[in-house]
Amino acid sequence: MAISPPLKELNIQLAESGFYRGFNNLVALASKIIIALIVIWCVIYPEQAGSILGQMKTWSFDHLNYYYTWGVAFYIIVCLVISVHPKWGRTKLGTADGKPEFSSFSWFSMMFGAGIGIGMLGYATGEPMWHMADNPDIRMSAEAIRVAFGSANIAIAEGADIWAEYNTQVAAGTIGAIDGLVTPKSASAIDSVYKYAFLHWGLGAWACYALVGISLAFFSYSRGLPLTIRSTLAPLFGRNLEGPLGHVVDITAVVATILGISQTIGLGLASFASGLYNITGAEWLVVNGEPTNAALLVALGVVMICSTLSALSGVGKGIKWLSNVNMVLSFGLLTFFIIFGATTVALEIMGKGLINYVINLPALTFTVFPADGPGSPGEWQGWWSIFYWAWWIAFAPFVGIFLARISKNRTIREFVIGAILAPSLMCFLWFSLLGGTAIDLELSGVAEGQIYAKSLTAQLYEVINIMLSPGFATLLSVLIVILLLTYLVTSADSAVLVVNTINAGGAAGAKGKIHIIIWGLILTAVIASLLLAGGLNAIQAAMIVGAVPFSFMMILMGISLIKALYRDGLRENKRITTNCC
Repeated sequence: MAISPPLKELNIQLAESGFYRGFNNLVALASKIIIALIVIWCVIYPEQAGSILGQMKTWSFDHLNYYYTWGVAFYIIVCLVISVHPKWGRTKLGTADGKPEFSSFSWFSMMFGAGIGIGMLGYATGEPMWHMADNPDIRMSAEAIRVAFGSANIAIAEGADIWAEYNTQVAAGTIGAIDGLVTPKSASAIDSVYKYAFLHWGLGAWACYALVGISLAFFSYSRGLPLTIRSTLAPLFGRNLEGPLGHVVDITAVVATILGISQTIGLGLASFASGLYNITGAEWLVVNGEPTNAALLVALGVVMICSTLSALSGVGKGIKWLSNVNMVLSFGLLTFFIIFGATTVALEIMGKGLINYVINLPALTFTVFPADGPGSPGEWQGWWSIFYWAWWIAFAPFVGIFLARISKNRTIREFVIGAILAPSLMCFLWFSLLGGTAIDLELSGVAEGQIYAKSLTAQLYEVINIMLSPGFATLLSVLIVILLLTYLVTSADSAVLVVNTINAGGAAGAKGKIHIIIWGLILTAVIASLLLAGGLNAIQAAMIVGAVPFSFMMILMGISLIKALYRDGLRENKRITTNCC
């Protein structure tokens, strides 16, 4: 049976005149209306908005845990399968004789800076420290103690420290010691800490980005379709994507992009404010250990002005230059921890962590803990793993389009190595060095609980305060704040350009300065209104809600990509057979 040729053209209607010349009116206007409604709701009814968003976030954690967990597993499998497949992995995302536009260093710098650069500064120290005190293995160990107490008819007073009570009972000989317990804030917790930290920042995170990026690059550069989200579904829906169905796909991608980047920038603003507080000591920046809304809003204004100016210069100028700068500064900070940090401990952590991660990856990828209420592993998984999967998915249209934009004429296998394996290892190194140094300072008694006592976004600065004299700590804090600012600007300006690309049906030229400025203002308004409605929690909740529809589109995207590669193989085999005969 003859195989029909692939679709190589999608006619997306673009305005030929007027304010939206070069853009799809429906996609651009509908996206703005949806986002405007969110902003208006948060501004007029901040308490109601914060409450409802919080309830939706809780509902997502309780009811979408299986969906998110297995969805991310599917994305990983698709990326790995198409990269190791003998023919598919060699597929070039462009023309046969085409050369990559950017050098490998610039390519990796832009990809890493737009992807998880901010997270490295916000979480590389803080997440391991939080997992030292609480993770599923610790919670399961606590449950094992409760079972032992129940068997021995030992009652536990409400609110009592179960770990202290356990030590007391073991010392008294009432119960025997339980083998294999993972105790909070002890060396026994380190393996479990990095098992989960590597899970969150490893293949799963980058597979979300890579799946979107490979799909966009393949259908745009190899098939000639527009560089926009709807093109990735062409093998499933064909020319139906030229109409309302395609518009819905692109609108969903724009909304997910705005909400996803809002979460990332919100985290970065908290780290930025914490850094300024560490440098200046200005009390208005931080209250009760957390950045104030005033500090976050001021930081937001600075970041968005800089990012809009950078976006106006385009990918090849401002964004490329900033990405190279923050990569150099990142390696400078990393070098500092290699020289002065707990390097031996960190290397041991990374080595053992990698082994544990690889061995446990199948189980970690597919395991879903039941949401059994407070104190259960399922509750923890919702707070951390499910939150991360939603974050990466909401961030995927932004990073995916950006990766595709800078990855023309690279092979699928090269893309997977450069956009999944390499950045995963880089994340693991950051978490091992920064987090390992913090853990060593606490376990050795040097920190005396000071790092544990700080908020997640302030723990990196506290590590520096403990390691260095006040003068040098301030100097390094300034470097980190500058580095963080470059990451924030790179992420924000890239998001604005991506949104305009989707609104323009994938056209690279239809990004007038006024539209860049408008979307910069819109992104600023979204973040500011959500901060007023409930702070960073409201931003997280909105992002999680926005990720749900796009996560389903990503599943379709994976199916579509495999179908296209498979049918290309059938066409190639038929052509060879015909020529031979």
